[in-house]
Amino acid sequence: MGRVSTFADADVIKMATEKFVPVCTDDWYTRRRQDAEGEFFRTMATAAGRKGEGGATRQGIYVFAADGTVLGYKNAGQDAGVMKQVFRDALAKFDKLPEKQRKAGAITVPDRGKPDAKYFREPPAGGLVVRVNTRILEKKGDDIVCGSCDQMGGDKAARDFLWLTKDEVAALAPAKVEVGHSYPVPEKIAARIARFHLLDNTRGEPDFWKKEHVKANALTLTVTAATADAVDLRLDGAATMATGSETDKAARGYDVKLRGELRYRPKTGTFDKFDAAALGLHWGDQPFARAARPGKTPLGVAFTLADPTKPGNTVPPQGVRYDPPYWGKE
Repeated sequence: MGRVSTFADADVIKMATEKFVPVCTDDWYTRRRQDAEGEFFRTMATAAGRKGEGGATRQGIYVFAADGTVLGYKNAGQDAGVMKQVFRDALAKFDKLPEKQRKAGAITVPDRGKPDAKYFREPPAGGLVVRVNTRILEKKGDDIVCGSCDQMGGDKAARDFLWLTKDEVAALAPAKVEVGHSYPVPEKIAARIARFHLLDNTRGEPDFWKKEHVKANALTLTVTAATADAVDLRLDGAATMATGSETDKAARGYDVKLRGELRYRPKTGTFDKFDAAALGLHWGDQPFARAARPGKTPLGVAFTLADPTKPGNTVPPQGVRYDPPYWGKE
């Protein structure tokens, strides 16, 4: 078997879910948190040899017992074969622990206490969680197909989430329920989509667009059907982002068009459909997402509504690390 993303491998998934209790956390937050969870993570990471000198990253894949005893560690997740061996070794170490340490209920987990608000994020109550997937594409005749990339993992879909607050959901709803009525997407929402979600994050952590990088950004919603129960909306728009004053000469940019369909439910005051796609030409490298394809190449971004009650959909958007800008409060 060739090298694949660890957690796309069926055997790794089976081992992780049947032999372990899988936990996912963002090192950027967790290593900084001044609360019980942050302290537990730092202590465990230090024991694994990932000391984070000077506040450096402690990212990686840890295997540990409930009391924090480290059973395995690997700072890479690209090779499924390697990770399966890490899992096997960890299980062997666990089997050698004293029985009193291994049996169910042996460890009493204390109350986690109040989380460090500065480094704690959760989906806004009453808002929307939208899944965002980005993929490099390429032209094949008259068709647009999945692209290829020399950088390992670069041809896979990147994942993120777009968050909207309850007030923003209300602002996104049509003021006039009349077929043909058009209105602009609120500026704050349109800016968030452009700056934090219309970018290439397929090979690593992206540089978000700054305000001055957004050269054009116009998103419009149009009522296409309306009843007392549901209002269907069409999303149309285009955006251009570039790092230089002259778009064509900028080192990095993205010129993109958007189209989508949303459905608003007047009785509940929310949306139960948010399907949109962005397609355009992207170019340029980034410090932590290197090896971009040369020239201007197709890049696609898909938006779909996510169920916020499912744990996997509560992962914070990467852009919300920098709280004020993401919410338009710079």
